[in-house]
Amino acid sequence: MGFRVNKTCAMAVLAAVLAVVCGLSIYAPIRFDRQRAAREQTVKERLVKIRYAEERYRKAHGTYTDDFGVLVSSGLLADSLQFIPFTDGKRFDLTVTTQIAKSGRQLPLMECGATYDDYLRGLDANSISNLTEEAYSAGRYPGLKIGDITMPNDNAGNWE
Repeated sequence: MGFRVNKTCAMAVLAAVLAVVCGLSIYAPIRFDRQRAAREQTVKERLVKIRYAEERYRKAHGTYTDDFGVLVSSGLLADSLQFIPFTDGKRFDLTVTTQIAKSGRQLPLMECGATYDDYLRGLDANSISNLTEEAYSAGRYPGLKIGDITMPNDNAGNWE
């Protein structure tokens, strides 16, 4: 009789463990999506501030700069805003170029972004890899960015 009670208890414990594991596996993608949304909001806010600083710099100098130091020393951008949140001091990727329009006018172009691998670091690696692969498959930037150095887009964010 005692053996039967132990077997029943063991089955109950096993059922409870399986229920917890199932619950965690269901909750993991939900938790990832929540953390991703919170991190993306922070990154977007910084990108918008960088866009504003670059626009002010372009109005004053006729072109964009690819040097955060110039934006910081000009008083257009706080020093801390050049770094991607949730990384260990990694800077946003900032690239500028000039394109010649059909009219012959020079168009300054700017692109600034952060990849999923950068700002989602520390979260589920498989989910990050899936996001990156999906973006590449669709021909999109694998993360968040403003502007585009291949075509003018008024420095819009790829989330706007």
